[in-house]
Amino acid sequence: MKKLTLLSLFITFAFFAQSQSQRLVLLEHFTQASCGPCAGVNPTLHALLEANPDKLTAINYHTSWPGYDPMYNHNTVDAAAKTSFYGVSSVPHSVLDGNFFSGHPNNWNINMVNTRYAVPSPFNLTINQHLSAGNDTLFVTMLVKATADVTGPLSAYMVVIEKHIHFNTAPGSNGEKDFYNVMKKLLPTKTGISLPTPMFAGDYAIIESSWALANVYNNDELSVIGFVQNPTTKEVHQAANLSTEPMTAVHDTDVELSAFTNLIDRYCQTSFSPAFTIRNNGNNPITSLDLKYSINDGEPMSYTWTGNLPFLGTTLVQLPETSFELLSENQLKVVVDQVNQSADTYVKNDTLVHSFSPALQASRSIQIKIRTDNAPEEVTWEVKNENGEVVFAGGPYTEANKVYTEETVLETDGCFEFFVYDAGGNGLCCGNGTGFYSIKSGSTTVAQGTQFGSLITAQ
Repeated sequence: MKKLTLLSLFITFAFFAQSQSQRLVLLEHFTQASCGPCAGVNPTLHALLEANPDKLTAINYHTSWPGYDPMYNHNTVDAAAKTSFYGVSSVPHSVLDGNFFSGHPNNWNINMVNTRYAVPSPFNLTINQHLSAGNDTLFVTMLVKATADVTGPLSAYMVVIEKHIHFNTAPGSNGEKDFYNVMKKLLPTKTGISLPTPMFAGDYAIIESSWALANVYNNDELSVIGFVQNPTTKEVHQAANLSTEPMTAVHDTDVELSAFTNLIDRYCQTSFSPAFTIRNNGNNPITSLDLKYSINDGEPMSYTWTGNLPFLGTTLVQLPETSFELLSENQLKVVVDQVNQSADTYVKNDTLVHSFSPALQASRSIQIKIRTDNAPEEVTWEVKNENGEVVFAGGPYTEANKVYTEETVLETDGCFEFFVYDAGGNGLCCGNGTGFYSIKSGSTTVAQGTQFGSLITAQ
C-alpha cells in the first residue's frame, strides 16, 4: 500500500508540473509602404499566417523609413517605441517571440515556428473588445492566467490592429496596396503594463484599457492581439488573438482592491478619508463587502459596502474620516474581510497598503511655477490653510507652453495644502503637450510633477 501511495503522489505531481498551456507564436514584423524588398516578402508572410492560424499570429509595425507611409504617420510614438525596443535598423525585419529569432524574413520559415510552437507556455490569455455606443472608443479587456510558475519581470500588452487595409492606389513607392495586421495602438501604454512577479500557477491579472479611435480606415477590421513578455530578455511567454467567447472569471467570488485615489506621500494634517476602487473579478455579483483597515498597525476598524456589482464592475469606496498619530514612517492597510458574507476565494488582490511620511518643514516664503501645456485655460491652483481657506491662487492661464512663476510669503505657520486642477482631466502631460508644476520654499522642493489626471495635492 505504501508503494502505491508514493506512486500515486508522484504521478499527481508530474501531471501538475506539466500543466502548462499551448503556445501561440508571435510574429512582430517591421515593414514600410515605400520599402521595395518589403513588397516581395509581405505576401509570403501573410500566406504563411493564413495557413497556420493556430500556430502563429502577427503584428505589423510600420517604420519611418525609407520613404512615405501613412500608417507610420498615424501613430509615430508607438511604432518608434517598438522599433527602438528591438533595435531594428532596416526593413523588412521579423521578430519571433521576442528573442527566439530576429532578422530578415528570408532567414525563418514554418519549421522554426513549429520548433517554438512545441515549447509549452506558462500562460493562458483571453481577450475581449467592444466599441462604444458612438463607435468612437474601443474598450479592451485581457485576462492573464499563469498555468505554471514564472519568475522575472513581466509586461503585458494589448495591441489594437487593423486586420486589412486596402488602398486603391499604393500609398508608398513600393506598389503595395494591401496591408495586414497593422498596429494602430499599444495598450495600456507603449511599454505595456507591469504584472506582479513572480506569478505562480493559478495566479491571474485582469487588464482593462480603452482607446479613442484615431486614423482607422475601417472599424470592422479592428481587432486586438495580446501578449506577455519579459522586458529584459525580450522573450514572449504567450500571445493570443481576440476571443469570440465572452470572458468568464477565474473564481466565482473574488473582489480586487486597487488604486487609492486621494492619498499623498507626505502629510502634516492628521486625518484623512481614504478612497479606492474595487472591482468584481468574480462570476457572482457582489452585494456586500466587509473591510478591515488600520493605520500604523493600530486597532483594526471595520467598514461595510453594499450594492450590486456585476463581473468587472467597478465602484469607488471611501472610508470614514480617520484620525491618526503622525509618526516618522506611517502605513495605512486595507484588507478584504468577507465578500457576500463569505471568504474571498482569491486573496492575493485583497490588500491595499499606502506608506506615507510627515510633510516637509518649509519657510513661509514659497514659489510656485506652472509650465502650461497646450490647454492653458484648463489649469488652476490653490494654496489652502489648515482651516480650508484659500490663501494663494493662480490660473487659469492664456498662453500655452509658458512658465508662470508666482511668489508669496504666508502670514502664519501651520499646515498648508497645495492643489493643482486640470479641467481636461489629463494633467499637464501628455495628451496636450508637456507642462509641469512645482512648489518650492527656498531650496526645498515641496512638490513637482506633470501627470495627475484632474487633481494633484501636496501638504
